[in-house]
Formats: sequence, C-alpha cells, structure tokens
Amino acid sequence: MAEKQKSKVKADIKRNRLYITLPSTANKLELEKIYTEVRFCVADLKPSFDVVTDLSQCTIGHLNGLSVLRKIMDYLVVKEMGRVVRIVEGMSITFKQLLGIASKFQCYKPIYVSSLEEAEKELAQPNTSRGLRFQIHHRQIEYSIDQEKGTGSLVDISIGGCTVQEATLALSTDAEISMTIPLYQEQDTLSPFTLKATVAWEQGDRFAVQFLDLDENREAQLYKCLVNEGRLAIA
Repeated sequence: MAEKQKSKVKADIKRNRLYITLPSTANKLELEKIYTEVRFCVADLKPSFDVVTDLSQCTIGHLNGLSVLRKIMDYLVVKEMGRVVRIVEGMSITFKQLLGIASKFQCYKPIYVSSLEEAEKELAQPNTSRGLRFQIHHRQIEYSIDQEKGTGSLVDISIGGCTVQEATLALSTDAEISMTIPLYQEQDTLSPFTLKATVAWEQGDRFAVQFLDLDENREAQLYKCLVNEGRLAIA
C-alpha cells in the first residue's frame, strides 16, 4: 500500500516560488495549519511569486475544509502571487471534480499539470502576463482607435494586459488603442477604468493587449480592483 501523502509548505526564495502539498486526508484543522505555514512562507517572497500546489493524492472526499482553502487562495491573491500551477495526477475524475469546486470560489486562471516535472517546465517559461491573470466573464468593455469605437467581452486580465472576445471593431497587431473597463474600484461600486494599450495579437473577434504607461500607483489601483473582483467572485 502506498504511503499517504503528508502536507508540506515550502518557500524557494531564490526562484521566488511557493510549494504547497495537500495531504491525502485533510480535515479543517490540518488545513488551518497549512494556512499558517503559507503565511510564514509568503513573508519571505516577493510579489508575483509563483505557486505550485500538489493535489496528486488529494481526493474530494477529504476536502471538508473548503472555507479554509478559500481563505488560503484569497490570502495569496492579496499578497500578489503570480502564476498558479496545480498538480493533479492523471487528469482523472479527481481533476474534473476539483475544477468544479474551484470554479465556485476563484476568479483566476490556474495551470493544471500531472507531475512536478511538468510544473517546473511550465514555470521555466517566461511569464508574459506580469502577475496573476484574473478571469472576469461577461463584462463588456469599450475601446477606440482613430475615433472609431468598438466593444467586446473581457476574457481575462492582469496588471500587464487583457484578452477580449466578441470584438466588434477589427484591430491589427501593434495598434495602440484606448480601453475602458468597468471594474470594482470599491467592493460595491462598479466604475470605469480607462487606460492605453497596444495590441499583442488578434485572431478573428478575439485580441489581447499589453497596457501602456502604468506607473506604480496606477498598477496598484488596477490590482486593487482585481482583488475586489476576486473577493466578490468568492463571496
């Protein structure tokens, strides 16, 4: 019989990376312990740290502390984590179950892999999104170029850029545009966030942009909006 997987939280300061291993059996008390260890480890990391979570031996039946898992995820978002990679062995039924549960209380985009080796390979690639990429569905945005206006639906967004679908005005790569994105600048107030961007790629009615001329204060304002979006998504 295989040895049961134990919980483990480790910070790799050199690579600015957090590793979390969920145990085979985890009650709420065990998850609270993981939460405490996560907070200690994150204190040694810089913003945009990557997170690798090993769920390879964890089954849904053991996840009876979903409120604590949500608390851990919310904490990592506030602390400005970067990419999120989850290890789910075999991409099996457990993987599909985890997707269903996670979708109820998260708004960011994780990467799913089947081994630690795959996780390391993913994180060896450059992070072009500049930090955590949030999923915000069914949010209409407006954009303009040369006095022509278009609309679209937000797919995802980070402090570095965003992806748009259902675009009504065709764009070309490298075009500079102005965008207005409604975001929760306060937790209960949806307000327009206007910024300049350059088109990174376009395909049909989809395109992605990189934001321009965002200083530290403006980036902080944008990230605060995205954190608010995340909190509303998991409320």
